[in-house]
Amino acid sequence: MSPYAGLRNILLIGSLFGFHGLLNRSLLIDNVNEIFIVTARITIVAFLLGIYCAKDFIKEINISFFLKGSLTGILAIFIPGWTFIYALKHISSGLQSIFISTIPLFTVFWVFLFFKEEKITKLKIISVLVGLLGLVLLFLSGSTGLSNEGNLLTGGVLALIGVQGLALSNITNKKHSQYIPAKTYLFTQWLVGGFISIILFFILGGEFEVLDSFKLFRLIGLVFIDIFNYSLFFYTIKRLSATFTTLVDYVVPTVGIAVGYLFLDEIVNNIFYVTLMLIFISLYLAVKDEAESLT
Repeated sequence: MSPYAGLRNILLIGSLFGFHGLLNRSLLIDNVNEIFIVTARITIVAFLLGIYCAKDFIKEINISFFLKGSLTGILAIFIPGWTFIYALKHISSGLQSIFISTIPLFTVFWVFLFFKEEKITKLKIISVLVGLLGLVLLFLSGSTGLSNEGNLLTGGVLALIGVQGLALSNITNKKHSQYIPAKTYLFTQWLVGGFISIILFFILGGEFEVLDSFKLFRLIGLVFIDIFNYSLFFYTIKRLSATFTTLVDYVVPTVGIAVGYLFLDEIVNNIFYVTLMLIFISLYLAVKDEAESLT
């Protein structure tokens, strides 16, 4: 794959992820229950992937693959799915996209805790501190991106919990995808995420909803983004460096803030630009350090 094709993929993935929060938030605004949204989305994706992956899954699955896929499914599918949808009840989709862009920052943090053999340089530590400074300033501002509503502490903490799941799944994905067949690994993640979501749906008293055509179209849009982005990201990261694919974290908040402002009349506070600038600096330092270590 050429760098230009890779950049095209990164722009497409980042843009679609930016719209993901928008669609979730718009369904909440239209009074679709959050429990129904997240459960329906995850289980439909799992069902569709099952149709595509069932043959390989049955042939290749074993206890070890299932347990490893289950762990990543909880980290990458279940935790972010549920925490992000509840976060969007308190903060704007644009603000949530800023939190999502901190995934590389926290990935470095968790690598430092769990993988002592992996070298964490001074530059990476500085990059983490710069990103954390941006988050501290954001929380001190109290800005939610919503007009006289929301709660940054509640929404921000929920979003950050989801980010931790994705950051940790970056580590498990990097380890396990090297030897677990892609279809088996991917389907196991969504299968487990869907199974736990269905159980939680009934525990929390979730109710099935009949959606009109416009709401259904947005739910299907979420499903499409999940399947397309996960598949394209796996395809891209296997052919290009992990350093290159981190460029997606520059695209997500840029698109997320823009579409939230344009389509949902979300507020873009000045502190968002400050936080975003510090996070982008953090990303740049981390990528620069990674690139230098590979030369």
